[in-house]
Amino acid sequence: MNTLTHQLAAPEKRLYAFLANMGIGIITLGIGWIIWSALLWSEGTTPGHKLLNLSIVDEKTFEPLNWNRMAVRELVFKGIFAAAISSFTYGLSYIADGLFIFRDDRRALHDHLARSIVIDNESQGSRRIRFTYE
Repeated sequence: MNTLTHQLAAPEKRLYAFLANMGIGIITLGIGWIIWSALLWSEGTTPGHKLLNLSIVDEKTFEPLNWNRMAVRELVFKGIFAAAISSFTYGLSYIADGLFIFRDDRRALHDHLARSIVIDNESQGSRRIRFTYE
């Protein structure tokens, strides 16, 4: 049996990644973010996550999400689905989704839907989780 130890991304690093993604999107009118994201999704990351050395991985295998799963996570769950729910909740769903990162597992609603977790590729300052497989 093998054991892998990964660092969950700290809530503040997830917030900074979100703000970096938003800033890149605003500065490039969305086009630069889309192009950069399309190039990075095969690595299981987004531009903001890449800048902060974070990876988005499968909740069970801890393998980086592939391009298709990243596209669904970012475009469907964080984009279309979140916008639809937000239209019924007057934007409160975005706040609720963000508050999920303060749970013990540090997973937002879109992480649960995509069956993903965000890990910190640096070893300092985050809570360790263990993954054991045979």
